[in-house]
Amino acid sequence: MSKAPTEKNTRTGYIQRMQSVLEYIENHLGENLNLDQLSQQASFSAFHFHRQFRAFTGMPLYKLIQLLRLRQAAKSLAYHHEISITQIAQECGFENSESFSRAFSKAFLQPPTAFRKNPDWQRWQELFNFPFMPRSKSMDVKIVNFPETMIAALEHHGPEHQIYKTANSFIEWRKANAISPDKGATYGLHYSDPASTLPEDYRQDIAVSVEAPIAENPQGLVNKVIPAGRCALIRHHGSREYIPAADYLYREWLPQSGEELRDFPFFFHYINVGPDVRDRDMITDLYLPIQ
Repeated sequence: MSKAPTEKNTRTGYIQRMQSVLEYIENHLGENLNLDQLSQQASFSAFHFHRQFRAFTGMPLYKLIQLLRLRQAAKSLAYHHEISITQIAQECGFENSESFSRAFSKAFLQPPTAFRKNPDWQRWQELFNFPFMPRSKSMDVKIVNFPETMIAALEHHGPEHQIYKTANSFIEWRKANAISPDKGATYGLHYSDPASTLPEDYRQDIAVSVEAPIAENPQGLVNKVIPAGRCALIRHHGSREYIPAADYLYREWLPQSGEELRDFPFFFHYINVGPDVRDRDMITDLYLPIQ
């Protein structure tokens, strides 16, 4: 005799079904997306799906689809200057460049051409904070011995939304030194938590592993070392806009582990990087240094 589903299992199944719809949307932004098609992805009734979707995400279906298309377009504008605005509009599911320009200007408060020249990353963060999007499903923590690693690091000190400007300078240095995305391991060293730090005090390094010390450079990268030592390691799959595994390590795993933290910042290894890596395909290893 089968057991009746518990409230927790029912809720978990509902969330998974809804997130499968969100994942489908992300995977098909360049295509025509309609209510019947999306409701069928998770076996929801088309009569109720629009209300279910709004209750789950906090916004209408059409609005989220448009925002996800604008997010994809904004990345292309910032990182793919060789692609025309008309082509970007088509690839992101807009009928034409005029409708795309109107929607983009309304959302970003600047036209696509202006964003391409000077991206407003603060507005980006305000628009695309989606805590309901599919996140890492695994919370499998491993204890590993991280080897000493020499890195070339660009220090960011200031509001978190300006990290994108720092990243652009970092990318310039990599291009100037022929260090493509598939060369070296790319890291983020997090000295502070943006949620509990004043904007002007926020600190983060963007870095790449190198085999020898780097020379002085116009972008301001400096030589640093990630020391060898024990770390708690957890892998995250998906967008890097929000990584719940980071909170899990501090809030749940650490208090129960009996481990003590080491005097070195929390750092991320961005397994796959580059403008062509889609959010849903991103892989990130989180390292929490322990004694």
